[in-house]
Amino acid sequence: MKCDAVIEKIKARVASIDPNGPRKVLGVFQLNIEAADGMHEIVVDLKALKVSDGKAGSPDVVINLKDEDFIAIGTKQVPVKDAVAQGKVTMTGDQTLFQGLVDAI
Repeated sequence: MKCDAVIEKIKARVASIDPNGPRKVLGVFQLNIEAADGMHEIVVDLKALKVSDGKAGSPDVVINLKDEDFIAIGTKQVPVKDAVAQGKVTMTGDQTLFQGLVDAI
């Protein structure tokens, strides 16, 4: 998948969070990334501070986007709010948590 580098950045950022320190966003995010080789499911669990492949049992937020849009957002070429406004990112679930994630990245 083209966006592997962005996923590695997310993993490194989550790993650097102090579990005992203050945290602004506590939620489980399901990323569904559509790539040329099929759908990739990534779980970003900011409660347990883990990033893994697969499907979350009960995510707080589900985010759907294409590989190239994920790369553009992850490399800050496109702001998340612009991608959402253009319909390149769709989400379901807790809007406040989604906004918290957007603000954190």
